[in-house]
Amino acid sequence: MVSLSPAEALGSHAPGVRDLLVEVIRSRHGREAEAHLAKGSRYSMGFGSQWRDLLDDALEALADRGYQSHKLAPAGYELPVVNDSLIYVWRVPGTPDAVSRFASSPTRKNGFSARPPDPMLFEPGFGNEPEPDDEASGEAEKVTVERLVRAVGDSMPVVLVMVHSSPRQLQSIEWAVADLDDEGKVKLTGHEAIWEPELVTADTSSDGESFDSGTPVPPAIEPRKQEGTDPDAR
Repeated sequence: MVSLSPAEALGSHAPGVRDLLVEVIRSRHGREAEAHLAKGSRYSMGFGSQWRDLLDDALEALADRGYQSHKLAPAGYELPVVNDSLIYVWRVPGTPDAVSRFASSPTRKNGFSARPPDPMLFEPGFGNEPEPDDEASGEAEKVTVERLVRAVGDSMPVVLVMVHSSPRQLQSIEWAVADLDDEGKVKLTGHEAIWEPELVTADTSSDGESFDSGTPVPPAIEPRKQEGTDPDAR
């Protein structure tokens, strides 16, 4: 079954995973931007090499929460797995058709055929789940059985977390479910922004009234008396 959005793929884990990934990505960007500034380089190629740190940071943060991982061949780096979905954090390069060509390497391509790991006895989480009761325990057992069935033949959905950034600014963080078509091109579903910089609104207040509202009041001008018209001068 194809997931239509990251929220559907990640299930109840989605809000916590989203917030954690945003925190991790913002922290990495801050360090990379600071290092680039200290280096004083005229070129941003070194800044773009943070891709491996982004993968490792996301893996470490989610592993600390108890989530499993999957190692991709042939490169051998690990990606976190949440709710039987593979999470790939990726800084999008500024090249045409970058997203559609995401699976251009053998390692990334293999991510679209990765099988889920063995189901865990206890699902990891973020510590704010309600206490289980008999009904919840039965539902958890049902979910575990469903995961076992999926693990037999289905590959994991790939949740692609896209980072748009430059040394000057972290521009946005987006995520979507990525699918690989028969031509080897990547298509996105459920694409949405999960973080954007806050807009800074300039202070437009001033002592005078704005000309775009209200009715302007013209200054009072007293007409000058013409010479020879003053009755007291006669």
